[in-house]
Amino acid sequence: MSKHKRRRHLKEFETDEKWNDWKTLNPEERAYAYFYFENPKKFRRRYALVIGADLMIGCLTIAMTAVLMLMTFLTTMDEDIAVRIFYFGSLVVGFTLVASKIQVVYGRIRLVWMSVGIYVICLLISIPAIAYRPPLFLYFMALLSPLTGLLVLNSPRCRELRYKMLEIRHKREDTIATLKQQGRWK
Repeated sequence: MSKHKRRRHLKEFETDEKWNDWKTLNPEERAYAYFYFENPKKFRRRYALVIGADLMIGCLTIAMTAVLMLMTFLTTMDEDIAVRIFYFGSLVVGFTLVASKIQVVYGRIRLVWMSVGIYVICLLISIPAIAYRPPLFLYFMALLSPLTGLLVLNSPRCRELRYKMLEIRHKREDTIATLKQQGRWK
């Protein structure tokens, strides 16, 4: 077999076999093979937009709902108390949203319901605010942002991301169980 035919024949199997032979790997690929279950470049390229959009829309939802509440429901309260409720409420809901997103990316996909709950609560808070006649742009943004967040969570790419993270979590747990049996994991 000539050199060119062998090279062409090897290129067909390059994707999986390349990772098994550590001598042929450059340092970057070797680091991926040792430390990751998936190639992070491909993973980031595929799912970074979904993760970023979900997080940005979550922050926008919280911000729009908080400003709408400050301009409508909290106008009758003392200004100092209203600002504290606005600030600490936004902070608690924001930390809850981020914690739920982190756990979903870690592979605990049932915690996506925390994000869904936050979006639904923000939507239900925003709907009756029309009675106070808020600025129309703010009202529509406060209604549109949780609906967009729910749409992103229901998108096929976001669902694929959740199940991919669940698969990676199971691989990680299997690897840890194997290492514990071998006595190499504490």
